[in-house]
Amino acid sequence: MIPQFYSSIGRLVPRRVVHRFKKELEYLNIEIPESSFVGFLFLYGFFLSAGLAANMFFFLKINPFPAFVFFYTLFVGGAYMWLNLAADSKGKYVEKILPDALQLVASNVKAGLTTERALLVSAREEFGPLEVELRRAAGKIIGGIPIAEALAGIPKKIKSRLVESTIWLIAEGIQRGGEIGDLLIELADDIREQDSVKQEISANISMYVLLIFFASAFGAPVLFGVSTFIVQILTTQAQSIPAVPAVSVGGGASSLVRGFTGGGEKISFDFVLLFSMVSLFATSVFAAMTIGVINTGSEKGGTKYMPIILLIAFSLFFIVRAALESFFGNLI
Repeated sequence: MIPQFYSSIGRLVPRRVVHRFKKELEYLNIEIPESSFVGFLFLYGFFLSAGLAANMFFFLKINPFPAFVFFYTLFVGGAYMWLNLAADSKGKYVEKILPDALQLVASNVKAGLTTERALLVSAREEFGPLEVELRRAAGKIIGGIPIAEALAGIPKKIKSRLVESTIWLIAEGIQRGGEIGDLLIELADDIREQDSVKQEISANISMYVLLIFFASAFGAPVLFGVSTFIVQILTTQAQSIPAVPAVSVGGGASSLVRGFTGGGEKISFDFVLLFSMVSLFATSVFAAMTIGVINTGSEKGGTKYMPIILLIAFSLFFIVRAALESFFGNLI
């Protein structure tokens, strides 16, 4: 009864969103109906976000609607991002052991084993997710499914362009009558060579990664901490200056005098502090995404750096402000 209720909720969600969650669940071998999973996620996220928004309104007097939208987007988006990153991590692991698996299958084929038997023998425990897919492909081949079609199911369970292109090349080689043993050995060598090139490129650009990391995690918080403290001092001292009548001063100069003496519209220190923190957060997030693009070629690769950069940046921001207040607190 309850799964059907969640499934009915999931049907209200756009099919495009449900399809995205379905793909990630398939990559992770999570055998849950996508409509039930999405329905549970969206319903639970709704009540959780509503509760958090209500608490923000009662205790902090924050508008509940923007708070609800923020928490709801954060919850649903965070769940999808977790699934996406877990699928990417699984694919990266398979990419690392793929050359060894191809080499082992090729050795077994050259030793005289049939293709399905070579796949079964090569499905070792250390291959992790690839072991399951090799056994599944071997079972399909034994059941009478053509080799190319049986192997085509592997990329549907492993999120990796390298695995997808490798399986496509194997299928093309088999259909064109190539020797599967030699083909697998050549593919394994090519993958190892490609991996060595990536490592060399990563070593060459490591200096750029360090520069971006130190600029966002250390440089930006120090500058924001110093600048907000200076604004705090100027704001405090400006409040102690009495307003000067600007009767005999021209229009433009009159506005300038009122601005410095507190007679015009002013930006509060709280706004400056909030703006600095938002800017620091955005700087840290985009820096992590840039590092991800440099290291892995995808913005998602920088997600793992975000908590580290944010923790260092905000800790240093408040440490700098506390240190300045302890030395120059008499000016406030």
